[in-house]
Amino acid sequence: MPSRLRLGAIEFINSLPIGLGFSRQPEAAETELFRASPAVLNEKILAGELDLSPVSALFYAEHQKEFLVLPDLSISSEGAAQSVLLFSRADFKNLKNHTITVTMKGRTTPALLEILCRLRYGFKPDFRFVNGFSPAVTVKSSEATLLIGDDALVAREEFTGTRYKIFDLASEWRDWTGLPLVFALWVARKSYFYSNSDAVVAAHKALIQSKKWGIEHLEEVVAASAEKVNLSKETLASYFSGLSYDFNENLKSGMEAYFQKAVECGILKGVNPVEFAVADKAEIAATAEASG
Repeated sequence: MPSRLRLGAIEFINSLPIGLGFSRQPEAAETELFRASPAVLNEKILAGELDLSPVSALFYAEHQKEFLVLPDLSISSEGAAQSVLLFSRADFKNLKNHTITVTMKGRTTPALLEILCRLRYGFKPDFRFVNGFSPAVTVKSSEATLLIGDDALVAREEFTGTRYKIFDLASEWRDWTGLPLVFALWVARKSYFYSNSDAVVAAHKALIQSKKWGIEHLEEVVAASAEKVNLSKETLASYFSGLSYDFNENLKSGMEAYFQKAVECGILKGVNPVEFAVADKAEIAATAEASG
């Protein structure tokens, strides 16, 4: 068993309101931090190479039996997210029989795109998955391209006002369902939590404090983001104002609706109720025993 908790961190700037203040917490000294894209973090925690990490919401649904959700933490959007964007030469509804290029950096958004294509616009999408790409070149060489995270934010600046149409998938989801969208959750491996609950609870509290610090010091978050991506502070402030880092009942309802539509599309086989990591010793013991 590692002596220090192994914590994943999303390399995109969207996680900075939670992550930036973490180094200020005493628990940071007891933590081994690993930064990567959501797709890489997904695989690392599933392989047992991380103990606690943000993961794509869809990935959590696919592997619920392995994970417990940390309360009050997510990366979500009540409306436009600005960083889950479809760049297209045609209207969304006219992309039937057109190839859509998808970058392999996450799980939630590509599945959302499929859900929207199939259930909102009535066609099965033809995806081409790529790795090691240049966002601008990929957009220019494709009929339609899905970009997420920092790539989407930067590309939006370049392609706004051009012949390309830009669709915010979080807005598409909101307009269609009236619900928010959860992109990522923080989870702990069940096996680690049951034997190291104190470490997980301490890290969770530090992350909550870090989130509080980030929200209260948004100017510092924006300044740190501006060092990572070539965008104005005004653009970045607007971006962060559209994101939520909580995980309340409304967000949970939006996520569960997304899961059900993923089941309808055959993306998920089924889903179970969300299980949370809890601090109560008796409840931990009872849950661990029930899980076998």
